[in-house]
Amino acid sequence: MARKKRIWYPGAVYHVMSRGNRRSSIFKEEWDYQMFIVCLKSVKELYDFKIYSICLMTNHFHMVVGTGDTEIWKIMHKLLLSYAASYNMKYKLTGHLFENRYIGQLIENETYLLEASRYIHLNPVKAQMVREPLSYKYSSYADFVSVRDNKSGNGSVFRELTDTSRVLGCFRNNPAEQYRMFVEGKISHAEQEMLIQKDMKEDDMWLPW
Repeated sequence: MARKKRIWYPGAVYHVMSRGNRRSSIFKEEWDYQMFIVCLKSVKELYDFKIYSICLMTNHFHMVVGTGDTEIWKIMHKLLLSYAASYNMKYKLTGHLFENRYIGQLIENETYLLEASRYIHLNPVKAQMVREPLSYKYSSYADFVSVRDNKSGNGSVFRELTDTSRVLGCFRNNPAEQYRMFVEGKISHAEQEMLIQKDMKEDDMWLPW
């Protein structure tokens, strides 16, 4: 996967990540995760964009975003500002919740898209928070490998927000199972993971405490 130029154009797809200031937590309890989802829904109502993959950790979060006709900076600025205001009000804090500016990497091909989605869904496993990606609550992984049926409760907490068609469309037969094998299989993705870590400026220092 080659390095990507940092530009924007209509329909651009990005891997974005934002983390807590001084490695601090941005999610402390259930309410915080739910408030982030509320903020995310509000931003989606304001701007036309798609979420292809998402995972909320304790001190940072990852998303793959299809921007539509809205610049990525507008989407992220509104989301981070809205959530930080709610968080600071709840905990009676002032100052910056997030460290500097978000990090965004332009995705220009399906190979990088798949690797970024895999990387995001394995984040909790790499951090040793769970043994299997499906066990982590605040990830969209369940939307890719489970039957999406709101009435039965299958899918993730993001099931109304995520669009799995772009990623699953990379597989022909039984895409849900093929994606599960792609994410959980034993084939090494070390080189691709190292590149994504470099793009996201992420290393072991940013694992949850």
